[in-house]
Amino acid sequence: LDLCCYHGGFSLNAKLNGMATYCVGVDSSAAAIAICKANAALNKVKVMEQPQDHQRTFNEDDDNKDGAMVFVQDDVSRFLKSCQQRFDVIVLDPPKLAPTVAGLDRAARKYSALNRDALKLVSPHGGLLMTCTCSAAMTQKDGGQYFLKMVQEAAVSAGRSITLLHTSGAASCHTQSPISYPAGAYLAAALFYVSPTTTLQP
Repeated sequence: LDLCCYHGGFSLNAKLNGMATYCVGVDSSAAAIAICKANAALNKVKVMEQPQDHQRTFNEDDDNKDGAMVFVQDDVSRFLKSCQQRFDVIVLDPPKLAPTVAGLDRAARKYSALNRDALKLVSPHGGLLMTCTCSAAMTQKDGGQYFLKMVQEAAVSAGRSITLLHTSGAASCHTQSPISYPAGAYLAAALFYVSPTTTLQP
């Protein structure tokens, strides 16, 4: 599940390079979704049309689901609350919600709600959540611990147990100057393992 998918980079890579059997990308922008579909076509990936009966995604037993992608134009918060499917891997990469420190408290509540609702859609058998922020106010507060603590609190609200596996920032081609412009280190991504909610039978 690729949330705030923009042009579908995460979901297409999961399909093409990660051997994902089924991918869903969600974005509120019609233009972004159109580009997602065009990118899928360029990569010869089958795209299923979004259902018209107000289902947010296809049924688990849909015979045509395997090997396909679906791109959904929708508000991500609304999608998360209405989606009935569960996913092994979820990527959450929202736009900048805290452009300044003054807006951090409000943005933190939004980030927390998005992460909480995303965690609820991780498979009960366990899975992965990669969550990102491009807000310097969020990334830099408390040496980066503020963002991680927020995700942990969201997990508690979702009733899921998470383990931090890896954190990363911008690629090496993204020039930074920690002394003259510390706000340039605004990109952060954190990969979490989400523990199962049930005991699996052998």
